[in-house]
Amino acid sequence: MKHCELVPGKGIRHGDHDIFFGLQRNAVRKMLGKPAPNDSMWNDEDEYEVDGGEWLRLRYLDDTLCDIEVLGGALVHDGVELKDTDIRTLKNGLNNCGIAVDDLTEWLSEGRDCVDLQIVVATGDDIGEPGGDKIAWVITSVDFKVEDK
Repeated sequence: MKHCELVPGKGIRHGDHDIFFGLQRNAVRKMLGKPAPNDSMWNDEDEYEVDGGEWLRLRYLDDTLCDIEVLGGALVHDGVELKDTDIRTLKNGLNNCGIAVDDLTEWLSEGRDCVDLQIVVATGDDIGEPGGDKIAWVITSVDFKVEDK
């Protein structure tokens, strides 16, 4: 299982690799290796697999990293598991850190916003896929901005 750390507003860290917004596509490919064959109709995405299963989907705008979607493995922030868990455990863990997960999203068409971490999480139930209350994916984006109050 691949383990990553969320760096809110910047991207994710995997081992010694910082996969941060603003990186050029060729630099990410050099760091992570060749992406999996992409059946997507979009040519602005790279998908990475581990052990035959989905791990990351990275989206680019003009070859600059702008979205990171964690589809598999583990994603942690301050000791709280964000991906390899269920929504109740996620909400409880983040609540203990003073961080809320909304029941809706304003940033995407599905999922739940976690404004403080600048992520959207979705369960299988949220997206109409198997998995029930298990987290199906976590997305962070250069566009998920927290407005100053």
